[in-house]
Amino acid sequence: METVALNENELPSAARRRLSVVLAADGEESAAALALRRSTVSFAGVAHGHLEKILQEEEGDDQEGPTSTSQQPQQQQQQQLPSRRDNRASVVGRRASAFSRVFALSSTSESFMEGNIRPTLINAMIFLSDPKPDVNKIRQVLADRLLCIPRFRSVVKMDDKSRVHFDPLPRDAVDFRQHIKLVDGRGKYDAEDIEELVTDSFLTDWPSDRPLWRGTLVTNLADGRSLLFIVIDHAIGDGVGLLAVLLSLFDDPADTDGGAAADKSETKTEKLQQKRKTTPSLRWSHRIVAFLGGMYDGIINTLVPPPCDIPSSIRIPREKLEFPCPGKALAQTRRFPIDEVKSMKNKLSGATVNDIVLALTAMAVRKSFEKIGDEALDLILNGKGKVRADFPVNMRTGTAKGGAELGNDSVLGTFRFPIKHSDPIDAVWQCKSRVDEIKVSPSLRLKKVLYAALHGHAPDTVLSTKMLDGMNQCSCIVSNVIGPSQEAAVGGYDISDLSFTNAYGGGLYFGVLTFKDKLRISAILDKRCSGDVKVIRDSLEEAYEDLRDALKDVDEDCPLRQPDMTPLAARILEGVVYIAAVALPVLVAMQFQK
Repeated sequence: METVALNENELPSAARRRLSVVLAADGEESAAALALRRSTVSFAGVAHGHLEKILQEEEGDDQEGPTSTSQQPQQQQQQQLPSRRDNRASVVGRRASAFSRVFALSSTSESFMEGNIRPTLINAMIFLSDPKPDVNKIRQVLADRLLCIPRFRSVVKMDDKSRVHFDPLPRDAVDFRQHIKLVDGRGKYDAEDIEELVTDSFLTDWPSDRPLWRGTLVTNLADGRSLLFIVIDHAIGDGVGLLAVLLSLFDDPADTDGGAAADKSETKTEKLQQKRKTTPSLRWSHRIVAFLGGMYDGIINTLVPPPCDIPSSIRIPREKLEFPCPGKALAQTRRFPIDEVKSMKNKLSGATVNDIVLALTAMAVRKSFEKIGDEALDLILNGKGKVRADFPVNMRTGTAKGGAELGNDSVLGTFRFPIKHSDPIDAVWQCKSRVDEIKVSPSLRLKKVLYAALHGHAPDTVLSTKMLDGMNQCSCIVSNVIGPSQEAAVGGYDISDLSFTNAYGGGLYFGVLTFKDKLRISAILDKRCSGDVKVIRDSLEEAYEDLRDALKDVDEDCPLRQPDMTPLAARILEGVVYIAAVALPVLVAMQFQK
């Protein structure tokens, strides 16, 4: 049977050369797997015609979206009708993994929709230097570089057994006039309008007959640029996989030296995809305690979730969770030079950029509490509460060189913010110590196995009751994405700035992205929270300045050493081992004397 699957060699050159994205080809399933696919009959529907035909149509459809196919001559519509093969029930749809299934249920499960559980979205904001790029050219680029990836042309369906499947459509059934809309900013479109765009994308339901992604090209921004805003449902993939897709949309670098530029770009991209491995600087006793604590967290806390964070201005009140979300508030810091950030981490022995970023977010949360008078701060400082952050950790192993598998293969780790820090440097050390504990802990691997077992087959009615509290158990999510350091372009249009954020059902999101040797932190706050996202943004910038000033007199060649942060449990373990080591020879000698 002929399928619509593609292999890696059919990727466009940008995706193939830059990333070698590993696709799970639809046609590779066994007959037994296909038999289990789903009982719901699905049809591809009426095709809208190839994009080349769209580009030949009159330009009047751009501003208000696509022209209805009913306005086309009847003969042309008949020519666009799919063949009998296209209208048959699909048997090549892939069943979603446990992680992708949970995300997809927000768009397919009646229980999730009735519970006001919104889909989790990944937003890519690509700012172009040209104020008025050609929307048809952008559509063509995205069609060439996205339709070869099955999930970007697949409709998500749920069968009668609550299993979710990606049902691929023929390429010409994906109407890019529907997926990429054009908006004229008329020179007035500013940050508030972009925030409203984020809110609208979060609150707009996905059409049931289209793939779970869409885009908006906003021309003539107030600052003289344009914005390509792409929204992708988390069911399609996690941040690692979708970052690879985002980078594959960029044009190939100019080949001015016989292919050396492309090779150089490939090398840089491979470096971006490599795991940043650092050796944890923990004493042996600290490692043992962290390992045992990770066992407890990975098993017990997964089966029986621990208490939620204390109420605060960055966490949605429990009584408001069941009400519809009124929207999301967005604020972004200025761009920090990555060389300056690296200089700060070099002044702290063993620290990483991640440690610096986590310290900045922890310091910002405390500063924002202080500014608005949040009562949670006093509770935390008195040891009566905590504020935690979830952070996604890539769990992929053995992937192709320089590539990443599309899908959801990440696990959320949990990090307790060191709100109770004495100074900016102490905040970094506390973050580093806690990150080092996570590195030696088995909790993430245990969570992955147990989560898949518990959520892979659980009824959607059961999962929906847990998702509301689950997404709001920790106060925020922090993600750190490394973008390209070199100049980039899409469809020949230079990219001036780039943001990669997340809109989810919880309170606060921190998105960190490095692009062209600059680091920016985006904050997205749910409007059901009592906090102010602009206060959080200002607090982030102040935290950066405080840490920079605290380290200005430190020489990178003589970095500060981390103080001993061994916990009490590890010290007790050391004492027990020391006593045993001393007592054992004495006991043996006494035994021989007898």
